[in-house]
Amino acid sequence: MALQPVNKCDKEALLASEMGLKQNKQPTEFFSKTLTASDTSTHGGFSVPHRAAEKIFPPLDFTMQPPAQELVAKDLHNVSWTFRYVYRGQPKRHLLTTGWSAFISTKRLIAGDSVLFIRDEKSQLLLGITRANRQPPALSSSVLSSDRMHIGILAAAADAAAKNSRFSIFYIPRLDEGRGCFLRSFGCDRLEGS
Repeated sequence: MALQPVNKCDKEALLASEMGLKQNKQPTEFFSKTLTASDTSTHGGFSVPHRAAEKIFPPLDFTMQPPAQELVAKDLHNVSWTFRYVYRGQPKRHLLTTGWSAFISTKRLIAGDSVLFIRDEKSQLLLGITRANRQPPALSSSVLSSDRMHIGILAAAADAAAKNSRFSIFYIPRLDEGRGCFLRSFGCDRLEGS
């Protein structure tokens, strides 16, 4: 069997056929927003950019005061999330209120994460999240210095034990007993200062 290049007409026919590769359809409408501290607080809600709200969300009934309706969006896991969508405040803005705090808490979202709303070809509202890079909390310099100090002490104790030299360890009561036992295995013959 030999592979032959596909000419342009055959390629178009193949792509259009049921056996051909399905073309990825882009969502017809979507918007993404990086969450702010106020978006992730338990008070207020999610502030939706005006153009995005008009493009993605169904139109509000402005005869109601304030204009409001219920929105249902499905996430990647097919879980439905219900939000109250309102237009209020001073200055007036589009907000997702009731239901937003539960979403933020459940998904453990923080400022810097992003939320994506998609209106698919079936007019279904879909919801996704992207997490910001989260750095582990920085350790204080005193903790780092303390760790370096312990490593130095262990190295000195190990060196002394390897040379069959005698050495002492001073037990500090606020440290756990496990460290004293660990150092004892390097050959110290007694604990002083308990």
